[in-house]
Amino acid sequence: MTISQILSFKSIGFFNPAMQILTICVLFTVTILIQYKEYKTTGKTWGGRYPLKTSSFFVAIYEEVIFRGVILVGLMNMYSLVTAVIVSSLLFGLWHLKNIFYFSNKELWYQILYTGLIFGPAVAILTILTGTIWLAVIVHFLNNLLASSTLLKLNKPRA
Repeated sequence: MTISQILSFKSIGFFNPAMQILTICVLFTVTILIQYKEYKTTGKTWGGRYPLKTSSFFVAIYEEVIFRGVILVGLMNMYSLVTAVIVSSLLFGLWHLKNIFYFSNKELWYQILYTGLIFGPAVAILTILTGTIWLAVIVHFLNNLLASSTLLKLNKPRA
């Protein structure tokens, strides 16, 4: 498998490339609308954690391109499939150390462990099974939307 193959859109059953692109656009728009509403009320985004950064709206895309499109494929060409999934997932977990300024130590460790041991392997396997990163991008958007809505609920003051 090559990087160009994994970055290509492919039909996955009835879910053709046009439907995948439309789904990504809708999820991107929903993400922006939710984060805009939060920014207007709190001055921050993603559960009141992060300052407004446009790059955060593209995180599902660029993280999948980096970790499943480049790193996973590169490792698959050098090592076994299992090693490639494990190493790329652990690197993905460590990538989340970037959130050290926004999370408590407990929350940061939770995020690192979740992304490295659960989410990373799941989307890596999804990428391998489908031969493309784009379903993983969709799942990543959904995961981030769920996480941000959960953070919003946790950060609301109780009456």
